[in-house]
Amino acid sequence: MEFDLVIENGKVVFGGERAAENVNIGITGDRIAEISFEKLDGKKVIDASGKIVSPGFIDPHCHSDLAAFFSEEMTSKILQGVTTEVNGNCGIGISPIKEKYNKELAQYVRDHFVLPEENSELKNIKSMKDLKESINKKGFITNQAYLVGTGCIRIDSIGFSTKKLNEEEMKNMLEALEKELQEGAYGVSFGLVYQPGNFMDKDEITEILKVTAKYDKVASFHIRNEGEYVIESIKEVLECTEKSRCRVNISHLKIMDRRLWGKSDEILSLIIEAREKGMDITYDQYPYTATSTTLMVLLPEKIFDGDVKKFIERIDTLTKEEKEEIMDIVYKRGGISNILISNSFLPDNKFSGKTVLQIKEEKGLEDIETILYLIKESGGRAKAIYFSIGEEDMYNFMRTSIGVIGSDGSSVPAEKNQKFGIPHPRNFATFPKFIKINREKNMFTIEEMVNKITSKTADIFSIRERGRIEKGYFADITIFDYEKVEDRAGFEDPFIKSEGIEYVIVNGKIAVDKGVFTGETTGRCI
Repeated sequence: MEFDLVIENGKVVFGGERAAENVNIGITGDRIAEISFEKLDGKKVIDASGKIVSPGFIDPHCHSDLAAFFSEEMTSKILQGVTTEVNGNCGIGISPIKEKYNKELAQYVRDHFVLPEENSELKNIKSMKDLKESINKKGFITNQAYLVGTGCIRIDSIGFSTKKLNEEEMKNMLEALEKELQEGAYGVSFGLVYQPGNFMDKDEITEILKVTAKYDKVASFHIRNEGEYVIESIKEVLECTEKSRCRVNISHLKIMDRRLWGKSDEILSLIIEAREKGMDITYDQYPYTATSTTLMVLLPEKIFDGDVKKFIERIDTLTKEEKEEIMDIVYKRGGISNILISNSFLPDNKFSGKTVLQIKEEKGLEDIETILYLIKESGGRAKAIYFSIGEEDMYNFMRTSIGVIGSDGSSVPAEKNQKFGIPHPRNFATFPKFIKINREKNMFTIEEMVNKITSKTADIFSIRERGRIEKGYFADITIFDYEKVEDRAGFEDPFIKSEGIEYVIVNGKIAVDKGVFTGETTGRCI
């Protein structure tokens, strides 16, 4: 029998607990058709001698929600070996949407994403069903999976309101959630630090989790506070989990307040204790000591209620006390010398790639005035990188078998593009960086390492027939040279391709050939 594609002579790491073996793989169409010690015939043959043949990497925490609608080649994920992305994280997404609140959701999307050029197809997406059909019609580079953002279903129910939902509004919100889950969402996500997610109380969270559990889907949490109140925020999630019995994944687990560095053991003890009680709790993390999000997270809730336009209208009249509260958060996130503007959303991307300290000196402003200037001039869209995570805590979280690796990044162009600013290198090199860390620190066996970026992630999100090399599974495969994998993307210049990722196959087609993107767009909305 002649297969469409054969991979031979490689060390196959299957995913899961199966030990690696030197076997050959035959692919027909989009599926793995044969795994054999015997030589196989193929129309095309990849010689993987000296290489690791792994399931395609699955990124559990992505913000590539709009990536398929850009005209640019969004190759930053495929070039680091990722074949499937899970989007709709942090409570943020693009559906569902009712006509009544479509302007508010459109503003929500604008505040959180870089937007593609005018796209009439995107405007027609009102539900998970519409989203899947649109992406599958046009195709994309990687497979796309989606969670339902709780920010979206809350806006869908009551708009951008701070109030507690009444019985009818709660019913409408939960019905919208059920519809999205029925149409193929892999679960739900919370962004309890972002408006309107921060308006949700424990009762609202628990009711959402109960519906999610009914469909045996997972809930991912950007917890309410990852700094000063990180432990209390994790306890809040655990309490809601225990009441609902929903499967829960904590997003990008970290400690951002320098005063709390070293508390990772205490946090892990809470998670382990919850698991021993029978709760299904996992987490993802990225292998960097810097975070990235908007500048709006520097504003306390009592100063900023989520209405960007209203805040900017009063930005010049903030009181001395309000400015001091903002600067307290700035300090906890590392201070202005440790806040790097990644995308200013200003003409010619002015100030992107500079620290707030550098911008302050250039503009001749005070610390707080520099922050407020960037927020005002960008319309609240400015994004920054915050150097605020302790390295030992990062490694401590990484060493357990409970967590998986995710980027918290997006598929963006691999070449410099002014539209995307100077983004966090996690968009380009999360998985090569993790592989390199494992090689240098000997944290895991090769099987355990691959499990943390493939099969375990597939299990957490119930992604069927992907994440393992098995007969009948979709042929999503990454081939890499373990000894040569090197992340090269940095904070000053992230647009540098990693080394050592040789081939990436998506649904049976070669998307990366000897480290070069082939132009294949056989990814699907799964």
